[in-house]
Amino acid sequence: MRAVESPQRARLLGAIVLAGMFAAGAVFGVGLAKWSAPPARDDRRPPPPGMGPPPASEVMIRELALDDAQIETLRSIERSHKGELDAIVRDTVPRVKAVLDQIEEELRPHLRPDQIRRLEDWRKRRPPPPMPGMPPPGMPPPPGP
Repeated sequence: MRAVESPQRARLLGAIVLAGMFAAGAVFGVGLAKWSAPPARDDRRPPPPGMGPPPASEVMIRELALDDAQIETLRSIERSHKGELDAIVRDTVPRVKAVLDQIEEELRPHLRPDQIRRLEDWRKRRPPPPMPGMPPPGMPPPPGP
Protein backbone atom coordinates (compact mmCIF):
# COMPACT_ATOMS: atom_id res chain seq x y z
CA MET A 1 0.00 0.00 0.00
CA ARG A 2 1.28 3.41 -0.90
CA ALA A 3 1.81 6.05 1.79
CA VAL A 4 -0.17 9.30 1.56
CA GLU A 5 1.94 11.79 -0.31
CA SER A 6 0.77 14.96 1.40
CA PRO A 7 -1.57 16.20 4.14
CA GLN A 8 -3.62 18.10 1.51
CA ARG A 9 -4.29 14.88 -0.36
CA ALA A 10 -5.32 13.16 2.87
CA ARG A 11 -7.76 15.98 3.65
CA LEU A 12 -9.18 15.80 0.13
CA LEU A 13 -9.73 12.03 0.36
CA GLY A 14 -11.31 12.48 3.80
CA ALA A 15 -13.66 15.16 2.44
CA ILE A 16 -14.64 12.95 -0.52
CA VAL A 17 -15.35 9.99 1.77
CA LEU A 18 -17.36 12.23 4.12
CA ALA A 19 -19.38 13.71 1.22
CA GLY A 20 -20.02 10.21 -0.15
CA MET A 21 -21.27 9.01 3.23
CA PHE A 22 -23.52 12.07 3.54
CA ALA A 23 -24.97 11.49 0.04
CA ALA A 24 -25.52 7.78 0.74
CA GLY A 25 -27.32 8.66 3.99
CA ALA A 26 -29.53 11.18 2.23
CA VAL A 27 -30.47 8.68 -0.50
CA PHE A 28 -31.18 6.01 2.11
CA GLY A 29 -33.32 8.44 4.14
CA VAL A 30 -35.40 9.48 1.12
CA GLY A 31 -35.89 5.85 0.13
CA LEU A 32 -36.92 4.91 3.65
CA ALA A 33 -39.39 7.82 3.82
CA LYS A 34 -40.98 6.85 0.49
CA TRP A 35 -41.14 3.19 1.47
CA SER A 36 -42.79 3.87 4.84
CA ALA A 37 -45.21 6.58 3.61
CA PRO A 38 -48.88 5.64 3.21
CA PRO A 39 -49.94 4.98 -0.38
CA ALA A 40 -50.94 8.06 -2.33
CA ARG A 41 -54.69 8.49 -2.71
CA ASP A 42 -56.15 9.11 -6.11
CA ASP A 43 -58.31 12.17 -5.39
CA ARG A 44 -60.10 11.82 -8.71
CA ARG A 45 -61.92 8.73 -7.47
CA PRO A 46 -64.53 8.79 -4.72
CA PRO A 47 -63.73 6.93 -1.53
CA PRO A 48 -65.00 3.34 -1.39
CA PRO A 49 -68.43 2.74 0.19
CA GLY A 50 -68.29 3.25 3.92
CA MET A 51 -65.04 5.19 3.62
CA GLY A 52 -66.45 8.66 3.09
CA PRO A 53 -65.63 11.48 5.43
CA PRO A 54 -66.75 10.85 8.99
CA PRO A 55 -69.58 12.93 10.46
CA ALA A 56 -68.47 16.33 11.74
CA SER A 57 -69.37 15.38 15.32
CA GLU A 58 -67.08 12.33 15.19
CA VAL A 59 -64.24 14.54 13.99
CA MET A 60 -64.97 17.01 16.81
CA ILE A 61 -64.84 14.21 19.37
CA ARG A 62 -61.47 13.04 18.10
CA GLU A 63 -59.87 16.44 17.41
CA LEU A 64 -61.01 18.01 20.69
CA ALA A 65 -60.49 14.85 22.76
CA LEU A 66 -63.95 15.24 24.30
CA ASP A 67 -64.68 13.30 27.47
CA ASP A 68 -67.89 11.27 27.98
CA ALA A 69 -69.85 14.18 29.48
CA GLN A 70 -68.82 16.49 26.64
CA ILE A 71 -69.77 13.84 24.06
CA GLU A 72 -73.22 13.54 25.64
CA THR A 73 -73.58 17.34 25.52
CA LEU A 74 -72.56 17.34 21.85
CA ARG A 75 -75.10 14.58 21.07
CA SER A 76 -77.81 16.58 22.86
CA ILE A 77 -76.95 19.71 20.85
CA GLU A 78 -77.03 17.64 17.64
CA ARG A 79 -80.48 16.28 18.53
CA SER A 80 -81.77 19.80 19.11
CA HIS A 81 -80.69 20.82 15.57
CA LYS A 82 -81.75 17.60 13.81
CA GLY A 83 -84.98 19.14 12.50
CA GLU A 84 -83.10 22.06 10.94
CA LEU A 85 -80.61 19.75 9.25
CA ASP A 86 -83.37 17.44 8.01
CA ALA A 87 -85.19 20.43 6.48
CA ILE A 88 -82.02 21.49 4.66
CA VAL A 89 -81.58 17.97 3.30
CA ARG A 90 -85.26 17.73 2.33
CA ASP A 91 -84.96 20.99 0.38
CA THR A 92 -81.54 20.26 -1.10
CA VAL A 93 -81.72 16.61 -2.21
CA PRO A 94 -84.42 17.18 -4.87
CA ARG A 95 -82.51 20.19 -6.23
CA VAL A 96 -79.27 18.20 -6.42
CA LYS A 97 -81.09 15.29 -8.10
CA ALA A 98 -82.62 17.69 -10.66
CA VAL A 99 -79.19 19.09 -11.55
CA LEU A 100 -77.69 15.60 -11.86
CA ASP A 101 -80.59 14.52 -14.09
CA GLN A 102 -80.04 17.63 -16.23
CA ILE A 103 -76.33 16.80 -16.56
CA GLU A 104 -77.23 13.29 -17.75
CA GLU A 105 -79.72 14.67 -20.27
CA GLU A 106 -77.19 17.15 -21.67
CA LEU A 107 -74.62 14.36 -21.95
CA ARG A 108 -77.05 11.96 -23.67
CA PRO A 109 -76.66 13.40 -27.25
CA HIS A 110 -72.90 12.84 -26.97
CA LEU A 111 -73.20 9.16 -26.03
CA ARG A 112 -73.04 6.16 -28.32
CA PRO A 113 -76.15 3.90 -28.44
CA ASP A 114 -74.50 1.30 -26.20
CA GLN A 115 -73.66 4.02 -23.65
CA ILE A 116 -77.26 5.29 -23.70
CA ARG A 117 -78.45 1.75 -22.88
CA ARG A 118 -75.90 1.58 -20.05
CA LEU A 119 -77.12 4.94 -18.73
CA GLU A 120 -80.73 3.73 -18.75
CA ASP A 121 -79.78 0.45 -17.03
CA TRP A 122 -77.76 2.35 -14.44
CA ARG A 123 -80.69 4.69 -13.75
CA LYS A 124 -82.95 1.65 -13.09
CA ARG A 125 -80.62 0.09 -10.52
CA ARG A 126 -79.26 3.29 -8.94
CA PRO A 127 -80.52 3.71 -5.37
CA PRO A 128 -82.67 6.70 -4.53
CA PRO A 129 -81.14 9.50 -2.49
CA PRO A 130 -81.27 8.93 1.28
CA MET A 131 -84.16 10.24 3.29
CA PRO A 132 -83.36 13.06 5.73
CA GLY A 133 -81.74 11.71 8.87
CA MET A 134 -81.15 8.29 7.30
CA PRO A 135 -77.87 6.94 5.95
CA PRO A 136 -77.43 6.00 2.29
CA PRO A 137 -78.35 2.37 1.45
CA GLY A 138 -75.76 -0.05 2.77
CA MET A 139 -74.39 2.39 5.35
CA PRO A 140 -74.75 1.98 9.11
CA PRO A 141 -77.15 4.29 10.94
CA PRO A 142 -75.76 7.50 12.40
CA PRO A 143 -74.32 7.21 15.91
CA GLY A 144 -77.02 7.45 18.52
CA PRO A 145 -77.08 8.94 21.97
